[in-house]
Amino acid sequence: MGLVECVWMLSHSAEPPPSREIQRIPPDGTVEIIFHLGDPFEQLTGRRARRQPAGMIVGVWTRSMELLAPASFDTVGIRLRPGAASAFWAEPLTAFSDSVVDAGALWGRSADALRDRLAETPGAKDRIAIIEAFLCARSSHDRRALDGPLSRITASRGGAPIDQVAREAGISHRQLERAFNVHVGVSPKMFSRIVRFQHALRYTPRTAGAWVDVALRCGYADQSHLIRDFTQFAGETPTALAASTEAVAGYFRRR
Repeated sequence: MGLVECVWMLSHSAEPPPSREIQRIPPDGTVEIIFHLGDPFEQLTGRRARRQPAGMIVGVWTRSMELLAPASFDTVGIRLRPGAASAFWAEPLTAFSDSVVDAGALWGRSADALRDRLAETPGAKDRIAIIEAFLCARSSHDRRALDGPLSRITASRGGAPIDQVAREAGISHRQLERAFNVHVGVSPKMFSRIVRFQHALRYTPRTAGAWVDVALRCGYADQSHLIRDFTQFAGETPTALAASTEAVAGYFRRR
């Protein structure tokens, strides 16, 4: 359906178990609906680790999410397109920003029923059909009002001036801010920063050491500006991230 960017599935059951090193998941500007069909991941807050809910809504994050993988897992994620989550909940999306919300608190027993059906259905194609039917039955809003600004920011790789984006949409800067808070969960400026950071991520495996060039190519004022964003969004410097072999974090990075 048009509101979904992708459905991803991640599982592990063989020996040896995955590394218990901290997996840092950088933000990508989207809201995800995630179901742990096996053991859930542990999420770190400071030095404290807590098991994630079996079904959860992950809002737009403005920093990296730190996870510990269990010995075995079977996880299904539904990545919604930026701005699409308001089709499923009446609350402003800022209510979900930088947080994980139990899906049962929003959808009640139907969230548990969906998780159970997914767990009983091994095939990817059948799982996607179940997810599509579930979401289609709950989609109630039209989010196309932000399609233009979101597309403009994404096409410019986060470089379009926000005032210009608002003018092209025929609204004021303040109106654009309100719309983003309701339908995206972060301000247009923050969303632009995340888009630019995600664009820079594409270069990290191939250009380690050439960070000045990466910064200029991706619209940063200078190398220190790029490093600040990487430190906030990825939890580490560009050089450290490029050298990382974290399997789970690599899976979540936008391709």
